[in-house]
Amino acid sequence: MLKGCAVKIVSSEFRVRSMKSKNSELRTIYSELVSRQSGMTLIEFILMVMIIGILSVVVIPKLDIASYFGAPVGGGAFLIASDIRYAQEFAMANRVSKSVVFTSGASVYTFSPSSGLDPSGRLPSGVTVGSNFTITFNSLGEPTVGGGGSVSVSSGGQTKTISVVNYTGKVNIS
Repeated sequence: MLKGCAVKIVSSEFRVRSMKSKNSELRTIYSELVSRQSGMTLIEFILMVMIIGILSVVVIPKLDIASYFGAPVGGGAFLIASDIRYAQEFAMANRVSKSVVFTSGASVYTFSPSSGLDPSGRLPSGVTVGSNFTITFNSLGEPTVGGGGSVSVSSGGQTKTISVVNYTGKVNIS
């Protein structure tokens, strides 16, 4: 404690005034003694990241998110729809006919005539084609050989149907 000091409260700040001491006059503001900090220290941040990491390692595997959202079947359906659109655009850009051939029970499909630019034609693991189907596009992008049609994919009891509209070649997923 400082002997002979007077403490005066001025507008919620503590000012300490002292009489002349041996060294010098002590004048300070309380807010200068305790620095105002906002934010987090690096150690607090690292601890927070570690706790979130541990919780995510424990909780996420128990959620089984992939089967909840039907990711494999939905992903396979979008992949097939994208590849059918690719075949249509390839046919129009190169002024040739392009086909996509699906075989029932298979997890791959092929393009005819094949090109080095063709996608792989592989479905996600566990997803299979439900029916035989071949779609061919002419140089105008129209489906030929029977027009439009549909192909289904399934996995784990879930099924998605990809249909191609006759004359326009529009691809829909249901």
